[in-house]
Amino acid sequence: MEKGQGIFTGLPLMWWVKFSLTLCAVLFSLLFTIPTFLGDPQTWKRDAPVGEETLGRPVNWYHRWAEAALPSQRISLGLDLKGGLHLVLEVDAEKSVRDTISRAMNRARDLADKEGIKSQSANVADDYKTTVEIEDPAKLEAFKKIVGEQTILIQFDKLDGKNVQYVAQPASVETYSAEILQQAINTIRNRIDQFGVAEPNIFRQGDRRIVVQMPGLQDPARAKQLIGNTAQLDFRMVSAELRTDQLENVIQEARTALNIPKEDTKPETMQKISQWLRDKGKISKTLTVMLDRKMDNTGGVSKLVSATPSLVELTSRLTGDMIESAHENEDRNSLVPQYVVSLNFNPQGAKVFGDLTKQVREPQNAPHKIAIILDENITSDPVVNEPILGGRAQITLGRSQDMNQQRKDAQDLALVLRAGALPASVKIIEERQVGPSEGEENIKAGVLSSGIAAILVVGFMLYFYGVSGMVANLAMLLNAVLILAFLAAFGATLTLPGIAGIVLTMAVAVDGNVIINERIREEMRNGLDAKQAFYRGYNQSFETLVDAHVTSAVAGVVLLIYGNPAVKGFAITLLAGIISTLFSSYYVTEVMGQWLIEKTRIRRFS
Repeated sequence: MEKGQGIFTGLPLMWWVKFSLTLCAVLFSLLFTIPTFLGDPQTWKRDAPVGEETLGRPVNWYHRWAEAALPSQRISLGLDLKGGLHLVLEVDAEKSVRDTISRAMNRARDLADKEGIKSQSANVADDYKTTVEIEDPAKLEAFKKIVGEQTILIQFDKLDGKNVQYVAQPASVETYSAEILQQAINTIRNRIDQFGVAEPNIFRQGDRRIVVQMPGLQDPARAKQLIGNTAQLDFRMVSAELRTDQLENVIQEARTALNIPKEDTKPETMQKISQWLRDKGKISKTLTVMLDRKMDNTGGVSKLVSATPSLVELTSRLTGDMIESAHENEDRNSLVPQYVVSLNFNPQGAKVFGDLTKQVREPQNAPHKIAIILDENITSDPVVNEPILGGRAQITLGRSQDMNQQRKDAQDLALVLRAGALPASVKIIEERQVGPSEGEENIKAGVLSSGIAAILVVGFMLYFYGVSGMVANLAMLLNAVLILAFLAAFGATLTLPGIAGIVLTMAVAVDGNVIINERIREEMRNGLDAKQAFYRGYNQSFETLVDAHVTSAVAGVVLLIYGNPAVKGFAITLLAGIISTLFSSYYVTEVMGQWLIEKTRIRRFS
């Protein structure tokens, strides 16, 4: 350093610009990385809380400083690092498609009946082939037009006597099935968000499966129940066409004819029985049989206690998608303590519910009851004493001596109703619980591998490049901290593959400096002095570095778009690393190298 000259004087304006950017990067890195290493604020030692919902003041001064001055964002750990629950769900989209076709055909039959076109109940086969009998084949075209307005999932095939046959419309069925799967993903995500799991991973696997990963889950059994609960809610008018004893007799007659045992009370079985009763004229074409199943969960084993049948409308009047809010509360007007779920409908639902309760009160609609049906099981059938115009309803869960369990059941039902019903039933086909200790082992392994890689890289750079190697190592350290800061700032999740991405980025970071240092050495071999070789080496290396990083970025974007969460964890850290690497391996090392060349007695940089 020359006499009378300051260590930062005489440097060009562009150096100051790059130095300012480097300083900002350092501050950004510290600002968003430090909170993660200070741990979860919920675990900090605190003074007595100010109020019931207010945390007390942290005991340690650095925790107080962090809470007051640092951002709240922290790096979220994935399932493989934090532990939690891994589920693979299978969505029964086929049944949902069949049910949708069946409802559409029922609507079409009702509309056709109003136009004088009489028809029988439609039969929808497993391959979606649908058959319906019409009394007057001459009215086929009018009937086809009505069906076409109700659904695009099937198309007319042929007329066989009086039987009108439809077959699946493949493109429409495929599109609708994909929509069902996406809607199921959205509904499950809403439920998990309300359940309080931070940073869940939910993604599609194939055409019928959904993978759900919930890091840090505390109550896996309850989470599985919430996720698998279809929560399809509808309201239907109860019919008194048959007395209870008459209804039980015709159901037994159907069981005998169809060779169905009395113990089989599954919803799909009751649908078959109802179809037989309608076809044989035992019940009206507009009615179906549903059961009020009472279960005993003593000892954690679910056992059917009773299954009381009721005749209800075949098609629902009001469904759960019209619910605006749902919450649990204790019914204090009941003689026996019980919890209920109170519902508020949106304006459209309130009107439909008001019209329904008004119709139920008409004299010909005795016993003036509405069946509240959840997942094809009658949960309650209250008597309507007068039309309900306020858009409010109430679901009774039944009485239990265990009030805590009853309250939890009511909370869970209210949660899934708020989040929305699943468009199709789901089945858990794979379950894997990752313990916190396994996550800790993965973290230790990741830290160990990163440490070994860093030591090897640092040693290599110092041995082969001396001063420039030391500069590259400092830039590599800043690069690693920058990546962690990016993850924290943008709410990304760090996974075990993500740690692998960081390790790879460390090697890529110094690889850029190898290119620069070798270019500087080449310029010195061509006769330039250390200062001239330094500037020319950096200028000539920039395009090469950009080309290399852009190529890697393209691969990272493809992995981010099409990969599963494990691959996406790698892609996120790779992309963040590419941005920080290009900045640190070129601009940061240039700032430090230029200062060394201009302000110290160093004879050669590389």
